[in-house]
Amino acid sequence: MHELGLCDALLRMVKDISVKEELTQVEKITLEIGELSGVVPAYMSDCWTAVVDGTPFQNTALVIESVPGVARCLDCEEEFRIDLKSMRCPFCQSDKLMPISGQDMTLKEIEAC
Repeated sequence: MHELGLCDALLRMVKDISVKEELTQVEKITLEIGELSGVVPAYMSDCWTAVVDGTPFQNTALVIESVPGVARCLDCEEEFRIDLKSMRCPFCQSDKLMPISGQDMTLKEIEAC
């Protein structure tokens, strides 16, 4: 479960930012998780709860926003949202696809006081 390691790194990042910006309390963080990133949002939520337990961030809410997986077909050049079950172009049925978006995980926002 690589989500545990990702949450640990996320907590370190949030700690560093809160020290640098002299934040007294981080209320909420928002993550953007791409459908093609390999990160399971439900696992991230569970791991976040475990990682922040007993820390000053234990009441910090984690909000996850999904970013669609979009690809371009290398045969017909069409762009479309990928159907993760078929992984084929809906226009020409080719499996030669290049991802355009939805591969990343990004710390979008920190809400603090």
